[in-house]
Amino acid sequence: MPFVRVKQKFQVTLPSAIRKAANIQEGDTLEVNVKDGNVVLVPQAITDRKDAEAGSILDLIGANKGSGLYTSGKDIDATLDAVRNEWD
Repeated sequence: MPFVRVKQKFQVTLPSAIRKAANIQEGDTLEVNVKDGNVVLVPQAITDRKDAEAGSILDLIGANKGSGLYTSGKDIDATLDAVRNEWD
């Protein structure tokens, strides 16, 4: 297992073997956790705001997977309102 050294501003460089094994690319986001005194880095898939604005919110939330049920955000709002009214 390779070692890394903590440098100025507490930065570390991940060795290439680790980056390749975890498929970590420049610009990726890593979640940092401390578990039993160990630092654990977990790669995360995060949607960039620019990408989210370019695509449909329906696609982002998976509302239309296979069904094509919703054609707009208004359709989703109407469905949510109907469900809320059923609760009253």
